[in-house]
Amino acid sequence: MSRAAVALAVTLLTAATACTGGGGTGATTPGPDQFAVTGDDPSIVVHTLTYGADMKVGGTLRYQAEGRCLTVSATRGGKEAIFTPIWPAGTRPVEDGGRRGVDVPGFGRVMDGDTVEAGGDERPAGDDWPGTARLCPPSGMVMVFNAGSFRR
Repeated sequence: MSRAAVALAVTLLTAATACTGGGGTGATTPGPDQFAVTGDDPSIVVHTLTYGADMKVGGTLRYQAEGRCLTVSATRGGKEAIFTPIWPAGTRPVEDGGRRGVDVPGFGRVMDGDTVEAGGDERPAGDDWPGTARLCPPSGMVMVFNAGSFRR
């Protein structure tokens, strides 16, 4: 795994740890083995969390060529917010005719420009995150999607 991918996984582990406080069950702190960076273009982060917040999250999936990664763009407080998505385990990065996206188990494909909606959580990266952490540019926030919660 590349240095940038490891840094991203550490960053997202911190984010997901912060996401587990709201009404979930299970262990209070996820382990590093619950996250993985997969794919090259796009590169995505997946998780095996079985607990966490379950608010309605989502937006428009966007491919970022600069980082060869995906973001979710949503309106929050009348302004655009950009999130680095953290997908449920088994999600695979896909490319089809030059368009990039993901294939989510039990749901199907979500491609660049599509709307994605699911249960999960979103948080700002925060000042306490490791300085070497790399979120998908220009994101300063993460959005965790729960398995089995995707809607069309």
